[in-house]
Amino acid sequence: MSLAAEDRAAPVARQGDARQGLGLILIFLTTACFACITTFSKLAYADGSNPQTLMLLRFIGFAIFILLFQRLRGRPVRLEPGMGLPIFGLACFTLMLSGGYLVAASFIPVGLAAVLLYTAPFMVAAVAVLMGRERMTVLKAVTMALAFVGLVMAVGLDLSHLDLRGVVAGLTAAVGLVLVISLGGVWMQRHDPLVLYFFASLLMVVPVGLYLLGTGSFSLPPTRIGLVGVAGATLFFLAGNLLWALSMRLVPPIRMAVILNLETPITIALGAGVLGERLGLWQLVGAGLVVAAIMALTVLGRRSRLP
Repeated sequence: MSLAAEDRAAPVARQGDARQGLGLILIFLTTACFACITTFSKLAYADGSNPQTLMLLRFIGFAIFILLFQRLRGRPVRLEPGMGLPIFGLACFTLMLSGGYLVAASFIPVGLAAVLLYTAPFMVAAVAVLMGRERMTVLKAVTMALAFVGLVMAVGLDLSHLDLRGVVAGLTAAVGLVLVISLGGVWMQRHDPLVLYFFASLLMVVPVGLYLLGTGSFSLPPTRIGLVGVAGATLFFLAGNLLWALSMRLVPPIRMAVILNLETPITIALGAGVLGERLGLWQLVGAGLVVAAIMALTVLGRRSRLP
């Protein structure tokens, strides 16, 4: 390559590194927000609320939040040609993810539900390679496997109460996560991610709202601490999904899927610090392994691309 060509390529490479760095910051913040959802949700559930109520509030709140955010940015929120399938797909995939995980946790231990959900990075890797979106490397494969082993150690693998309905629901949630990252990521390259999520959120309000109306199960906590839990879970959902949507154009799918494992160690730390949950040695070792694997993928992955 000539010196002139190298001079022209250098700014492009720096711009690409900057975009990827921003994407990594966004996805790390996303995992922190998602971990906070779990902690605040526990406060709400302990005071009489339920997952379906929180889902309805999240979807309504996210649609309003996106509308206000887009107004501040001076961006329109309107349907464009070709958005129909992505909006319907995102709504279905998100309901698979959220609803599947909630159903799984009601039939099998939460730890097993989490393990089933985070089989998703392996499926994301397979889909990304088949779609030609990303190459598989030894570093990605090793860190993916280590993060999964650490996750199993951190949450525990309780197989004493196996229920086929819970297993199917957990795998449904994993497939939903795979589809959001894989297909959703492609759609968000073509359309404004926030516009897609705005209309998808409105669409998701319909089935959840009808379910709550039909069962009469809408329930807000009666005390202040429970309401704080509802507010916290909702606000962190809004922030987490906003950051996730913005990162979709910046972070490759395999890396994104592996980094999302970081939610578990953060959730465990918050449970100990905020809710007073006791941690065992294996939990700490597993959480440390997840963090080490993600840091290795982040740091070594960046170094491997440097000249």
